[in-house]
Amino acid sequence: MARKKSTKIKESPIVETEVEKEISVRTGLGIAKNWKILLFLFGFMLYANTINFDYALDDKIVIISNQITMKGFDGVVAHFFYDSMDGFWAEQYGVDVEDLNKNALVAGGRYRPLSLVTYAIEWELFGENPGLSHIINAILYGLTGLILFTFLLRLFPVQNIPIWQSIPFWATLLFIAHPLHVEVVANIKSRDEILSLLFGLLALNYVIDYAKGLDMKKLGYAAAFLFLSLMSKETTIAFVALGPILLYFFNIGDAKSWKMSFFGLLLAGAAYTAIRFMVIGSPDTPIASELMNSPFLEATEGQRLATIFLILAAYIKLLFFPFPLTHDYYPFHLPFLGEEEHYANWSNLGTIAGVVILLGLLTVIVKGMKSKNVYSFSALFFLGTTILVSNLFFPIGVFMNERFMYVPTIAFVIVLTYLCLEVLPQKVKGIQRPAILGFLGMVVLVFSVMTIGRSAAWKNDSTLALSDVKVSTGSAKVNMAAGDAIIRELANEKNPEKRQQMLDECYGYLKKSLDIYPGYFPPLDLLGKMYFEAGNYEESIIFYGYCAKRKPNDPSFVENIFIIGNKLLLEIRYDEAVAAYDSALVFAPTNKKYLLAAAQVSVQNLNNPGKGLPYMQKAYKLYPSDSDIAEKLAITYAMMSRFNDAIAILQPLYEANPENASIMQNLGIAYYQSGQIELGMALMDKSKLLKKSD
Repeated sequence: MARKKSTKIKESPIVETEVEKEISVRTGLGIAKNWKILLFLFGFMLYANTINFDYALDDKIVIISNQITMKGFDGVVAHFFYDSMDGFWAEQYGVDVEDLNKNALVAGGRYRPLSLVTYAIEWELFGENPGLSHIINAILYGLTGLILFTFLLRLFPVQNIPIWQSIPFWATLLFIAHPLHVEVVANIKSRDEILSLLFGLLALNYVIDYAKGLDMKKLGYAAAFLFLSLMSKETTIAFVALGPILLYFFNIGDAKSWKMSFFGLLLAGAAYTAIRFMVIGSPDTPIASELMNSPFLEATEGQRLATIFLILAAYIKLLFFPFPLTHDYYPFHLPFLGEEEHYANWSNLGTIAGVVILLGLLTVIVKGMKSKNVYSFSALFFLGTTILVSNLFFPIGVFMNERFMYVPTIAFVIVLTYLCLEVLPQKVKGIQRPAILGFLGMVVLVFSVMTIGRSAAWKNDSTLALSDVKVSTGSAKVNMAAGDAIIRELANEKNPEKRQQMLDECYGYLKKSLDIYPGYFPPLDLLGKMYFEAGNYEESIIFYGYCAKRKPNDPSFVENIFIIGNKLLLEIRYDEAVAAYDSALVFAPTNKKYLLAAAQVSVQNLNNPGKGLPYMQKAYKLYPSDSDIAEKLAITYAMMSRFNDAIAILQPLYEANPENASIMQNLGIAYYQSGQIELGMALMDKSKLLKKSD
């Protein structure tokens, strides 16, 4: 009976053997150098088309709507002293970032200054330039592929085969081509993910070098790079443990070097944690009470846990079959569930699959710990880099995101290539290495085509929303975003039939967004805009009224109602214009501009001074020192033949402004019409002379 081939990881001696030295020459200085260049170019070229892309999704939060970033070089240092969201919130509230805590209550919890620093430098040197930022992301992604290749070469030394047939080469190719990474590269904001892994892999490389040579300088480099990784994004904190773990599994170094590696990486983690605490305070922030920031808000504990297991199954499915893809997993879009199902339960097949997968991974880890096999290490790496974004121990604000699989993909490609290149040729008779390489090449090709196709959705906000709403049909957020995208396009559409079709589609998305989450605010604002574009001003006023009630401290919604009144005035719909001004006055009853507009349309356009009088009287009462209001009120009285009331207002106004020709003339007219003809004529003549002299 043939003995089964062991999956135990081969021993890697502390010092280089003659064979390793020969391989080092072949792979590190010769042949591998060319393959590294190829892998870098492959990663870069997959995303080179993003040079034509605009800012999308959260790019604005970190760049063009971030007060600190837009300070350029002055913002470089400042980013290290604020929560990553502070610059954005300061811009939204219209305050200096230094005063943000005095003027707004913003929940903190993100300290990722390093990527923000790169944006500030780009802003100083190149201004608003999304194409450049996209290309930088593509370059960094290509570099990450190169560093991953060098990392895997350390774990799986190439012996007796060409590099292009090796695990490190194919695992790196699969990683670079994987469509799950599109969000990481095509979304400029996700540079934090790229930098975090790039520096994290450099840290692991130096940990391996330290363990092989016991050079403390290498351990210092490892700690420094992990610190930079954490300053980019904190999720690589798992590398503190994974560094020593990989040394154990791959038989690199000894127990002492493993222990020293752990303490070196722990020092980097502790330094980051201490700085983070000093800058943004305790990580114990209150759970958000708004569904869009806390998707499990309406779930029972059982539903929450069942959904977490379902999400694990969804992640595994996407690693193998990355389709369909979407940026949006907000309430309530979850794989394996219908639109009407907001949370999973324990009878869902996806949940059951997630439980089985987790138990399987734990079993693989336990069984392989002693034998140190590839599967056990990969399972540990996958769980270690997934658990922080799982919602299991603390809420992360979303159900799931494809970018959360960026680092765990490394475990997936290691297992897949190990199975294909090491296990299958030994286990299955008749399978030749060229056939396996052809299969892997086909997977890389399919993944690459999917990646290029998927990246096109990230061209701008509109393309992203209108693409992903076809996938995330149960998401309140993406339906809202799709409606917004259509509204933006309406301004350029002149064909009446096409406009109506777009309006109908827009209404469907916005209505669905509110049906999914009735308490969601943005669709109300967008419905106001949509009805305005449709010319249905009455409905537009209603929805802006809803917005004004929900956000009484934001004057923009009431101002929009006033703008509708002005639009109606231009369309010679005077009664409706006054009604619109009345609607604005419901929310801003003391606004002088709104009162005067309602009065003017009533008096001048409707020729109904009696209708305009209450507005003028209220304005005069609120602003008694405003001579313009006083004069207009007097004119209104005069138009109603209430000449004595007009004189009572204009006489003291004239005495206070004896050189004002307009007041003088109106007072003269009032006297004349009241029967005091001589006095009136004298004042009118005097006003004419005054106007001539001017």
